[in-house]
Amino acid sequence: MKKPTLISLFLLSSLQIMANDLPDDSIYHIDSSWIDQNGQNVKISQLQGKIQVIAFVYTYCEHSCPVIMSKLKEIEKHLIESKKGEVNFSLFTLDPERDTPAQLKLFEKKHELNQNIWRLYSGNPDDVLELAALVGVRYKPMNNGNNDIAHSNMITVLDKKGTIIHQVKGFGEDLEKVITIIGAEK
Repeated sequence: MKKPTLISLFLLSSLQIMANDLPDDSIYHIDSSWIDQNGQNVKISQLQGKIQVIAFVYTYCEHSCPVIMSKLKEIEKHLIESKKGEVNFSLFTLDPERDTPAQLKLFEKKHELNQNIWRLYSGNPDDVLELAALVGVRYKPMNNGNNDIAHSNMITVLDKKGTIIHQVKGFGEDLEKVITIIGAEK
């Protein structure tokens, strides 16, 4: 077994201190691990420090996920230039079995996502279920032969400490409030 280095001990203690400063309703209290489109392992708590605009999608979806992506791209387009370093767009797959890091990378390229502010995550099914439940996303596999997944159409905005500050539920809601909240966040 490798001995922890001084740097790894410092980083671990820094994460523990930050976790102690989190509000009770922060999603960063959960202990879930994810892998991004670049094959990097990420703990959910590592997302803190930036505003996160998150959504649950799956790369094979031909129904609601393209609409969610369109809305997210619209939000990104209106993001104030000076705030771009403070905001990340995080997509979590509902289909971790098929949405491997390589598949997420293809999805990133297909949608021309700026890797500086977009991250795509796959995780184990239990972590997907837990995070989805925390932000109010419901989903279930459909028995239609295409392995489609019925799911909530929701975009969630988290503040820098992982607290939900706004949600767009469904496709009818205007995005102006999200754009204002993200642009005005300090």
